[in-house]
Amino acid sequence: MGSLHHFLTMTFVQQTGPQRLERCPEPHQLTDAADNVVQYDQVLTTKLAIAYAVGLEIVHRARSPITAGSAVDLACGPGHYTLCLAQHLRYDAIEGIDLSAPMVETARANADRQGMQNRVRFRTGDVTALSDVPSGSVDLASFTDAAHHLPDLDRVERVLREMERISKPDGLVMVMDLVRLRTAELTERYVQTLGHDYVARGLPAFFDDFRNSMYAAWTADELHGAIPRDSQRWWCHIVPRGLPTIQIILGLPVGRQKLFVRSGFPWPKDQNPVPPSMRWEWRLLRWSLALGSRRWVPPTR
Repeated sequence: MGSLHHFLTMTFVQQTGPQRLERCPEPHQLTDAADNVVQYDQVLTTKLAIAYAVGLEIVHRARSPITAGSAVDLACGPGHYTLCLAQHLRYDAIEGIDLSAPMVETARANADRQGMQNRVRFRTGDVTALSDVPSGSVDLASFTDAAHHLPDLDRVERVLREMERISKPDGLVMVMDLVRLRTAELTERYVQTLGHDYVARGLPAFFDDFRNSMYAAWTADELHGAIPRDSQRWWCHIVPRGLPTIQIILGLPVGRQKLFVRSGFPWPKDQNPVPPSMRWEWRLLRWSLALGSRRWVPPTR
């Protein structure tokens, strides 16, 4: 686990100088190899649980209704974030979609294990073309840790447009992904600092995927450019201050510009999904997001 000193040093390096690291797409866009699927199924024991918790809190604070509703989780992988939408945010009709059949099979097994097969279902599908999902039919469309898998920004924009289309007027669109750092040297330092935890947990394939993902991630400016410019919604792009290793895009309910409508967490204090050993990093990420930049794209129609 990286110390606060390591993070502060990397933050300083990230803030000094121009973007020099060019994007390197992942060697495989589809994660379906057996070792990768098995190891990705253990993400809630890793630091990815921190990002999931932040994503859940953001949705809780930004969504309009807090009662039961419907959700679609795109590129759901083994389904852990999808199932968290049911457990912590109490969505009662949720569909997870992923292009990888082995991931979907694993997600279904996880839903059965948690007794949520009646509330959460999973299927294979292309998240850039959701013609089988009716327009204006869901309260939440989420897309977490997957935009960097797409080969170009045109397809990222296509996903965002589909997410807006299928969301109800008072529904929420939420995208969360990594941020490509300024240099290869800084990226390697960051990967080794966080990735040490993955290796220590016996997840070498997950470590390799994480490293590839950091090089394939979009910069904040690149991802911002994929936000639809002919939308009915206000869009807000949140990038943490300091070391911006995640970024979040919210498409707010139509007619609302206020970003957050409530505070607090969607879980009781004794049910925090972040393991105790990782909570200082969770607090650091929440703090850096609270102080981070917020770039708005207004509605045009």
